Amino acid sequence: MRLGVGSLRLLSFNAWLIGLNVAIFVLGILLSGRGVPVLIERSIEPSTPQKAKLVILDQMLTTGGQPVAPGTPIPSSGYFRRPILVEGTNQIVGTALYQMMDPLTAFGHFSTYQGFQRVEVWRLVTFQFLHANFAHLLLNMLGLYFFGGTVERNLGFKKYAAFYLVCGIFGGLAYLLLNVLGNVLPFQIPGLLFHATMMPLVGASAGVFGVIVACAYLEPRESVQLLFIPIGIPLPWFAYGYVLFSILNLLSGGKNAGGDAAHVGGAIAGYYFIRHSHLLRDFFDVFTDSRRPQGQRGRGGVGVDTEREIDRILAKVRATGADSLTGAERRTLQSATARGRGADA
Repeated sequence: MRLGVGSLRLLSFNAWLIGLNVAIFVLGILLSGRGVPVLIERSIEPSTPQKAKLVILDQMLTTGGQPVAPGTPIPSSGYFRRPILVEGTNQIVGTALYQMMDPLTAFGHFSTYQGFQRVEVWRLVTFQFLHANFAHLLLNMLGLYFFGGTVERNLGFKKYAAFYLVCGIFGGLAYLLLNVLGNVLPFQIPGLLFHATMMPLVGASAGVFGVIVACAYLEPRESVQLLFIPIGIPLPWFAYGYVLFSILNLLSGGKNAGGDAAHVGGAIAGYYFIRHSHLLRDFFDVFTDSRRPQGQRGRGGVGVDTEREIDRILAKVRATGADSLTGAERRTLQSATARGRGADA
């Protein structure tokens, strides 16, 4: 499969993206000895009065629910529980589950509680650069290596950066929506997330799913060769089959249903924005407005970036023929031709 060849050009966003993910993962390992306890679940007895004021004691419990000796150091990894009491009494009415995380994961992961209830919206971006383990990181970076270069060559550095981040953000929003509905609706619907709103979400998978779906649109004639299947699979079959697998696991409440909710959200965003990439133009407009005319125009009133893209497409036609063009490239060329005819008139 040739999609990934040359995709790691030194100045490409895809190369920087992979490098940044790897660097953050390594830094997280180096900081793992400085674990931060993060509350991820609370279990309260149903008989507890709704208006009772509850407090979490600074006292660890064993997995069997027995108190650990006072002064026992908190572990730098793993899980532990603490008792929940009604304030002013010794009545234990539940337990709080904590997960030890490295500082980067503790302050960068996304959850419904952190991102929505506490309005820490930056987590919709930071969770995309964190990974649970090496296998998680490896699979996502392979996806970026093989498919990201094609999408970036079509969109350009800045739009590809916006595209990737938007897909990840939509993945986080899909996770949030399904988790909120799963916790507030009085009935259960397949596909909703019923776990605690504090459960963490990490990983680049939402953005990667968007990239794979976009690549299938740009290169529908490409095929993917898998190690365990001796024949090439058409790229669209691979991409949409991958998404379908996530949807089925989400509907069945599988082991990684929360992650699959983000996968589906990222895939939907990728499907839409690769077909409407002009909407990504002002994603980074913080101090400027990219929609304002810049004064620098090319031939026929076409922007310089568009003119360069047309030149690239024409060079591709000369080198490999018109049949080698992607659907997006054909539409760009047709639009340029139409504009040229309008200018001549």
